[in-house]
Amino acid sequence: MLGIIKTTDKRFMYMASNIKEKYIYSDKLEDFVNVEVLILPIGGVDRFLFVKDTALNIRDILQKNNIKKIIAGKINEDLRNICAEDNIVLLSYLEDSFYQSQNGYLTAYVFLKKLLNDFDEPIFDKKILITGWGYCARAIYDYVSKFNKNISIYCKDYHDIKDLDFHKITYESLNKIDDYDIIINTVESNIIKKDMFLHIKPNAKLYDIASYPYGFNLDDASKYGFKVEILPKLPSYIPASAGAVLYKTVIKLIEE
Repeated sequence: MLGIIKTTDKRFMYMASNIKEKYIYSDKLEDFVNVEVLILPIGGVDRFLFVKDTALNIRDILQKNNIKKIIAGKINEDLRNICAEDNIVLLSYLEDSFYQSQNGYLTAYVFLKKLLNDFDEPIFDKKILITGWGYCARAIYDYVSKFNKNISIYCKDYHDIKDLDFHKITYESLNKIDDYDIIINTVESNIIKKDMFLHIKPNAKLYDIASYPYGFNLDDASKYGFKVEILPKLPSYIPASAGAVLYKTVIKLIEE
């Protein structure tokens, strides 16, 4: 039996609607009976093992069921430890390459709609910097480069820089950050901070689609008069499509 923890995230409702086998989709402990595979929300659990955005505790679910595999989003040490103690296989859909790729394109699609709506004129000639070269950054580049060729990429990894060179994509260091009208961060680490904001155009648009602590240091941005648009969980704005990606990923992980 497959058990799916219900939260306010509609992606999981749509994921459940794709499942053909018997499953439980609930936020009530008494509903979880004979569950062998448990699906947790993207936030995973807190340090007390409560499932994020619910009143359910993992220990209570484990006591009532014979859980053999847990598939989660974010995984902390507390969840790792309890799974190790009970010999439960623990996997993360966030770490799955199929999910990362497909979720990257959903993120880029929603972001592109947001970006175009933020300007009263076409952005064909705007100079754009994307920080990072992961799945989301590549997807954003693919979409935006179809109508704007003034895009540069900042990344640190040697292999990523070589990849940019191979595809003839412009690499930019953060030393020339003053040259851009739009800066889009995809890196989950403060790489734009302190007096770096002195070198950003005063009217530049700053977007951050990464998770906390973000690529922009928000305190420093505010200090220098910048507002950073924080855009988490963009695929949740198209929950049916995101739910279908989750379904395909979870089924793949169940079968591993």
